[in-house]
Amino acid sequence: MAKEKKLALVICYFGPFPAYADLFFRSVKENPTTDFILATDQLVKNPPANLKVKYLTLANLRAKFQKKLGFQIRLHAPYKICDYRPAFGWLLSDWLKDYRYWGHCDLDQVMGDLEKFLPEKLLEKYDKVYQHGHLTVFRNTLVNNLRFVAKGGQNYRQVFQTDLPCVFDEVEGIQKKFTRLGAKCCLKRDFADIYSWREQMRRTKSYLRGREKKKLNSARQVFFYEKGRVYRAYFAGGKMNYEELAYLHFPKRQMRQNFYQSESYFIGKDGFYAKEPGFNVTMGEIKRYNGFSLLGEARVKLAYWTFIWSRRYRKYVLKR
Repeated sequence: MAKEKKLALVICYFGPFPAYADLFFRSVKENPTTDFILATDQLVKNPPANLKVKYLTLANLRAKFQKKLGFQIRLHAPYKICDYRPAFGWLLSDWLKDYRYWGHCDLDQVMGDLEKFLPEKLLEKYDKVYQHGHLTVFRNTLVNNLRFVAKGGQNYRQVFQTDLPCVFDEVEGIQKKFTRLGAKCCLKRDFADIYSWREQMRRTKSYLRGREKKKLNSARQVFFYEKGRVYRAYFAGGKMNYEELAYLHFPKRQMRQNFYQSESYFIGKDGFYAKEPGFNVTMGEIKRYNGFSLLGEARVKLAYWTFIWSRRYRKYVLKR
């Protein structure tokens, strides 16, 4: 029987939702042609029709994965779920059986118009779209869903049997396997993945070269949400320019929501701010919501090195 539904994106989130979660859920609602399947131990009040909530604990999810895989796995902290995401097509086949495509995404982001950036005519050409863990889409076939077990690159059993994060869902993990297997992949860069270790919001440049890198950022730019779509406003060539994006991902940022109910808002370096509707961004707003601060950058750099040395201590001294 042919699959009737187009695309489902799986999110696994355990523990209290971030303060801005309602903005994420509202951006989900604005994408009615895509279903979102949320596995969580938190209550979601009034979820939109296209948000399918699966209430379970991390222990429940671990047991579900372990039963399907048939061997003992390590999954005792939410961050480790990322390494299992390339296998969701197999591990969560009962959740995804009705969809032609499936994928996974994070909750620390705001969705734009996914139908525009992931139309059926694009998806039908590829086995995999995107290569970064914050949002990746796969064709829902048995062959495609089992590529994570293929030889070459990271060994999935080793990944699933360690508590250490292996980044199996990103470029050096599952993408390498798909490339070696000759699968058709679309690696476009039409989203904004914000670099964690800068105060100012700037898109990451990983795995890009030359001119592609230069096009990603401007010294004077700000991001905003406008009636179901995500944009970057940037000043260049003596005028304000606007670029529409598939979504915006802002990891490791303590984002405050400084308004209630709005169809238009700025996504600033430290939170969300109400915005007058329309394409009317000013230089003053760029400076206010995404301006450069030497003190702020120094504070973030200190946090970066604290994080790095803490992680090295856990990995090499505590062996965890």
